Amino acid sequence: MKKTGVILGSFITQFIIVGMLFTYGVLMTEFERDFGWSRTILSTIGAAGWLAWGILAIPGGYLNDKVGPRLLLGFNGLMFGIGFILLSYSDEVWHLFVIFIFFIGLGLSTHDISTLSTIAKWFGKRRGIMTSIAKIGTAFGQMLIPLLIAILIINLGWRSATFYLGLASCVGLVFGAFLMSLPNINNTERPAEDELKGFSSNYQFWLLAACQFFIFFAMFTTMTHIAPYGKDLGLSIENSALLLSIIGFSSIFGRLAIGFLADRLGSKKTYILCIIPMMIAFYGLANSDSVLLLYFLLPLYGFSHGGHFTIVPFTIAECFGVERLGTVFGKITFFGAMGSVTGPVFAGAIFDSIGDYNLAFHVISFMVTICVILLFFMPKQSAKTII
Repeated sequence: MKKTGVILGSFITQFIIVGMLFTYGVLMTEFERDFGWSRTILSTIGAAGWLAWGILAIPGGYLNDKVGPRLLLGFNGLMFGIGFILLSYSDEVWHLFVIFIFFIGLGLSTHDISTLSTIAKWFGKRRGIMTSIAKIGTAFGQMLIPLLIAILIINLGWRSATFYLGLASCVGLVFGAFLMSLPNINNTERPAEDELKGFSSNYQFWLLAACQFFIFFAMFTTMTHIAPYGKDLGLSIENSALLLSIIGFSSIFGRLAIGFLADRLGSKKTYILCIIPMMIAFYGLANSDSVLLLYFLLPLYGFSHGGHFTIVPFTIAECFGVERLGTVFGKITFFGAMGSVTGPVFAGAIFDSIGDYNLAFHVISFMVTICVILLFFMPKQSAKTII
């Protein structure tokens, strides 16, 4: 029963946090229209939240290992929801900076670390598929919440939309946190060899940290700019939000497939297979402005997007063991957050300078290719030295 609660609590947390996060791409167009703020400024606001997320992920991972996920997720989830409620009253740039740094960034800091490290501690042989089931909550959030906020914006305006969704987020995230618990040592399915693993070598750690930086650079650029990009191509606000839903829907298949493969092939081969479709998608986006091709490429990207969030905690658990998984996950998340900070701002500055995203997509294509190459050098087994 406790295992079921952990999966359900993780699903709810992922659904709300990531779904609400994806609404920013829709809200950007409203802020741009109402306040005249540039996409560089709007991207920088989001990046401030991602920066706070990265900084807070390190102590968040440590606290998760010490106090457990329930208290941490409950408090951070409540603050996350309050942030969106406050967003509904905002009309100055500095308001959004404060909200994204102190509320939304805090909520982001442990939603993956706490949920996925807890699942890793509960499950051993089925760790990959159980992680993917929980992360399907993310996919449904990406599919449904951007569309929901688009509908609410059309009917109520963006202020009412963010207020009501923020209130619902507070309730849902506190409930999801209540379902979380840590296993007793006798109840874990953790393989015996996991207990012998310490931290990996510096080489292993930095390789994974670099990959996390490159992939988050790509993913958060896409999450922030794909809806405005769709509007630039002539799509309506509803169809622009639908682009985010396409990513969310296709990510379901990525999460399930990568979770299934990870349990059978291990982390290295599965990680490489996961990222290749994303590389193909960005090369296509960099060389075409076709709406039709966009609808073809986004499912490829979405597959990798979803699979990445399944394979990373699996890889960390396989390489470093589960006893201090939250701490290691927090450190690696920090580097991912640095990519999430720089990517959207870079793309926004490129758009404001030259009027399109093609150069940004070319740079991202190159970075994702580097990530694939790096993964070929990942050792099959980690060393046992401590970082």
